Amino acid sequence: MHSKEIYKKIDIFSSSLALARKKNILIEPLPINITKNINIVKQIKNLAEAKLKWHPIGFKIGATNKKIMKILKAKEPFYSFIFKEQTFNSKKKLKLSPNTLGIELEVAYKINKKIFNIRVNKKKQLKKYIDGITPAIELVGYRQKLKKTNFVGQAIVDFGLNISFVKSKVYKIKNILEFQSKTKITNLNNKKIYLGHTKNILGNPINSLFWLIKELQNKGIFLNNDFWVTTGSTTSIVPVKKGEKFTGEILPIGKVQVNF
Repeated sequence: MHSKEIYKKIDIFSSSLALARKKNILIEPLPINITKNINIVKQIKNLAEAKLKWHPIGFKIGATNKKIMKILKAKEPFYSFIFKEQTFNSKKKLKLSPNTLGIELEVAYKINKKIFNIRVNKKKQLKKYIDGITPAIELVGYRQKLKKTNFVGQAIVDFGLNISFVKSKVYKIKNILEFQSKTKITNLNNKKIYLGHTKNILGNPINSLFWLIKELQNKGIFLNNDFWVTTGSTTSIVPVKKGEKFTGEILPIGKVQVNF
């Protein structure tokens, strides 16, 4: 495709995805030749997020769990914005979106904006700028009418357009760089339990945070306020239905609850 044709398609598809997010609807899957081109996919995602005109309050990292990376055939993580318009406190009742995949239990960090004033080269530099940690639940899915993804571009292209971020109380812990814990999601309706571990996030959630901060710095991306970073799923994706309630638990930093 010629550059003008590519730009036109990027503009059209980004507008369609942004509108689908605003109206909580689905669109037809993007053409395979588009979603197999990671460079074009990232441009569509970025432009769609900008066209939302929502308020970014942080970043969500994907493909940090080996099982999910294998499903998506992802070679490295990817990320998108977390938006204020889809951020909620624990025990909030959420409306399910079309094509919802389910929920994930994640470790989320509250990061001081001053981190953008330095160059981060070592993980130990992060400690000074981590204001706290919290268990978080994310509702994830697609804006496209996809039954499953066959390659990573299909997930990246509308990644941030589906995230609902549910956070709990922020905790301060001493061993923030070495924090490890078993994790658990419980379906409070049928008492089914889904187990996980923070080591499922690139071996340690701090590795995910380190990757993101370096990526943002390399691309000159920053926020003007303190922000959230949610680092990837500690569990498999847990299916959800209307009327169900779930708790996510990461000891010793606490619990988070979400209702549908």
